[in-house]
Amino acid sequence: MATNLLTFEGIVENGQVRLMNPAQLPEGTRVLVVVADIPRERTARIYSPRLKDRTQLHDFDLEVRAEQNDGV
Repeated sequence: MATNLLTFEGIVENGQVRLMNPAQLPEGTRVLVVVADIPRERTARIYSPRLKDRTQLHDFDLEVRAEQNDGV
């Protein structure tokens, strides 16, 4: 099914979209609003540490030690 698209420019005033040039659209016409010129906030990214040299991998071997409870 083909869809015909028309483009209108507008601005938001008091929470509503006002078209720059009035358009005669039939009541109930389905519209799609595309927002332009909104700056995106940059989010911090935390990366997992990476080994530069995989031969250092043995430095991070897991060692499990059992604790002894002396009844204290």
